[in-house]
Amino acid sequence: MYDAMTPELIDVLDNVKTLAEQQPAQRRKLGDAALELQRISAGIVSQAVKLSDPLARQSATTVADGLAAAAQLCRTAMESDS
Repeated sequence: MYDAMTPELIDVLDNVKTLAEQQPAQRRKLGDAALELQRISAGIVSQAVKLSDPLARQSATTVADGLAAAAQLCRTAMESDS
């Protein structure tokens, strides 16, 4: 599931604070990262419902929730007034 986390996405996440302080046009990377994180999260959720082990299903859902929260943080940083 972490294979979908591209080096570019990881780089954006590592630099959220720096990107949030840039001009709005530069913050577009945060929006792209938010969309990608949301896509990965949705993919994990769709796979989690197929898992028969409740513990594995719960773990996958927890990871998906974390990625969705990271997506929301990216969107918030993108929209903030630096």
